[in-house]
Amino acid sequence: MSNSKKKLILIASVVVITIACIIYWIYTRNLVTTDDAQVDSHIYYLSPKVGGLIKYVYVDNFFHVKKGELLVKIDPVDYENQLKSLMHQYNATLDTINSLKQESLSIQKSSTGQIGSLEENIKASLAQLESYKVNLHKARLDLKRYENLYNQKVVSANELEIENQKYHAALSAYEAQQRNIQSLQSQISGLSSYTYQVAKINEQIKSYENQLKSLKNQINIAQNNLKHTNIIAPVDGIVTQKNIEVGQYVQPGQTLLMVVPLKPAWINANFKETQIHRIKIGDKATVTIDAYPGVEFKGYVKDIDAGTGDRFSLLPPQNASGNYIKIVQRVPVRIELYPYDYKKYPLRVGLNCEVTVHVKH
Repeated sequence: MSNSKKKLILIASVVVITIACIIYWIYTRNLVTTDDAQVDSHIYYLSPKVGGLIKYVYVDNFFHVKKGELLVKIDPVDYENQLKSLMHQYNATLDTINSLKQESLSIQKSSTGQIGSLEENIKASLAQLESYKVNLHKARLDLKRYENLYNQKVVSANELEIENQKYHAALSAYEAQQRNIQSLQSQISGLSSYTYQVAKINEQIKSYENQLKSLKNQINIAQNNLKHTNIIAPVDGIVTQKNIEVGQYVQPGQTLLMVVPLKPAWINANFKETQIHRIKIGDKATVTIDAYPGVEFKGYVKDIDAGTGDRFSLLPPQNASGNYIKIVQRVPVRIELYPYDYKKYPLRVGLNCEVTVHVKH
């Protein structure tokens, strides 16, 4: 091969490589890529709100469960007995309140009727007293007139005695009617004891009503406790990390198992700090997952974390002391996926991914 041909081939190769580099640069200049990314999802830790012995365990690790499905049953006998006892106390207290109310009503009706009758009698007696008062006044005047006539020898001593008897009879009738009125008024005053009885009964009723409110609150708590003996699946998902068996005693707050939903899932991509300035919320993203080679998932940048992963680790770095070696930090970015066939491609937590963000200039 002549030198001119070799030279031509070399020049052509350089041109092709240069064009390829330019095309690659044009295509990739708006792309930011990382392979430090994993699938993430909500993980539901199921813990009881009440303690007790495990009576039934209906699932095991890797079981697929539906939302609302019963997973674990804590023995409810103690909570059922507590609820029955409280309901018995509640009903007994309610019966006592109703009985006291009936007693109070009966006393009020009785005292009201008696007071009304006595007031009518007093009214009639006062009217009669006025009549007796008029008769007494007339008898007093007649007696005085007869005394003057007797002194003038106009009437006899016998006639004077008759007038004197009339006067004392009228006086006796008047005083007797006064005593009768006083007696009726005393009876009305005596009925005030009924008012005192009613007041005492009302105080008892109020005390029992307070007890009733307290019992009602305790019943609500007991009903909730009984309800909490059922451990229910909060979402559709897969059971994992089950660490309980029948007969085991569990405490409130103790983790029994976890449920991990296969949807919705998102991607946590850890971009270098030198890349993060180019990424904006809302940028489109393409995701490939090692578990599904050749399949692309579309999404967008949902959020960018407030700091690097190291700063939120259990032991954050302390660069103020000792030898310092600069390490490129990574910032977590959440990639939200557009709807995909989660039945065909279930995204399990922790799967490795490669994420490419299409940045805008």
